[in-house]
Amino acid sequence: MSKPYLIVVTGRPGSGKTTLAKGLSDAFCMPLLSRDQIKEGYVHTLGKSHEELPQEANGVASKIFFDTIGGLLRHQVSVIVEAAFQHHVWASNVEQFKDQAQMSLLICKIEDELAHDRYLERGLRDHAREYFHGDKGVELARKGLKAEVAHYEAPRVDVPTFYIDTTDGYEPSIQKLKKMILNDG
Repeated sequence: MSKPYLIVVTGRPGSGKTTLAKGLSDAFCMPLLSRDQIKEGYVHTLGKSHEELPQEANGVASKIFFDTIGGLLRHQVSVIVEAAFQHHVWASNVEQFKDQAQMSLLICKIEDELAHDRYLERGLRDHAREYFHGDKGVELARKGLKAEVAHYEAPRVDVPTFYIDTTDGYEPSIQKLKKMILNDG
C-alpha cells in the first residue's frame, strides 16, 4: 500500500503560506489542516480571548493539530498542513511523520520586511486575529509604535524541500509544484 502524502506548508507570518496552502488543497484535491484554525476553534469553545486563555492553550492547540495529522495519516488520508513551523519548536513534531508519509516541505520565501508589512496589514484589517492569536506586533502598530520583524527559523527535515517565492504570485507555480510533488502532469 502506498503511503499518504503529507505536504507541510510553512513560512514566517505574512509570507503567504495560508493562501498557498488553500490553493494547493484545491489543486491537489486534499484536505487542509491549519494550526491557526485549530486554535481558533479551541478559543471559540473556551469563549475567551487569547489574552484570557490558560498558559498551556497554545500547547493544547498544537497537540490537537499534530494528533489530527497522525490520525489522518494512520487512516491513509493524504493531507496538506499549514503553520508557521519554527525549527526549534516544531522539528520533532514534524519529523515524527516522515516514515509514515510521502512528506514534502514547502517553505514560503519572501523578504522579511514585506512579510512583516503583510502581517501587520492583515492584523490591522482583521480585529479577530488579535482576539484569537494575541498578535503583539499588531497591537503595537495600532498604538502607532514600530514592531520589530520577528525571527523565523524554517524547519529542517530530511525530506524533499521546496522554496516558493510568494512575493508576487508563486514561483514555482501551484501546477509546477503538483507535477514535482505528485508526479502529476
